[in-house]
Amino acid sequence: MKMLLTLLVAFAMTAVRAEQSPVDVWATLLKPHYFPDKTIAEDKQVIDLVTPYRAEDAAMTPVRIKALVPQTPERYIETIYLFVDNNPEPLVGRFTFTPAVGRADLALRARIDKYTNVRAVAVMNNGEHHMVANFVKAAGGCAAPLATDYDRAMSHLGTMQLKTLGAPPDEADGGLVAQLQIKHPNITGMQMDYRIYAVRPAHYVKTVKISADGTPLLTAETGIAISEDPSFRFFVGATPHKHLTAEVSDSKGKTWTETIALPGHS
Repeated sequence: MKMLLTLLVAFAMTAVRAEQSPVDVWATLLKPHYFPDKTIAEDKQVIDLVTPYRAEDAAMTPVRIKALVPQTPERYIETIYLFVDNNPEPLVGRFTFTPAVGRADLALRARIDKYTNVRAVAVMNNGEHHMVANFVKAAGGCAAPLATDYDRAMSHLGTMQLKTLGAPPDEADGGLVAQLQIKHPNITGMQMDYRIYAVRPAHYVKTVKISADGTPLLTAETGIAISEDPSFRFFVGATPHKHLTAEVSDSKGKTWTETIALPGHS
């Protein structure tokens, strides 16, 4: 009986280790490349990360980065890096915030290629680095075929919907939640198109700039791990502005701009 119990415990521990993402991707590749000689606090003092433990659709895995500190001129989150450790291209995006955004919250959908750690690193304006990480079970997201026909997707390329969604329930200072949706296939360069029996070259949204009356709020530099038809939900600070503008460019140099009137300025 004792031998059987020992074997069962050993098997269980092996199973737990098997489902965890290898740490060497972060320790030997990502950390030395992006943050050499930087001390990174692994805590939830500055940001939190919300992800599903098992994604329903690996090509559209919801990810939310939740800021736990306000954006003030004296202390604010300057940059957030989002990584999917075991993706072919681990850096999902680099997101730069200004104090005018009010709060450095961000929600998007990412592609996940295999079981992995998803991690966010926040860099404060004073140089502090803070990291949170979650393990996510998902596979095949980077090679998954487009949800829509390629020609149809290209016919709507660059169509944008920029809108405000009202004040969040936990915000009392007059800020707004806004959302930008972009029609773009965001091709990874790993997806087989069986209509032509070939892999189409990568073609994806590369830069998103959000501003209010010319004041920068958020800049996103993204790659192939952002889902098809990218969607970004973000915060707009309480400083009174009349218009919100999104400027988008992709990896082939195409650009699009959308401007909306903020509530009270239609």
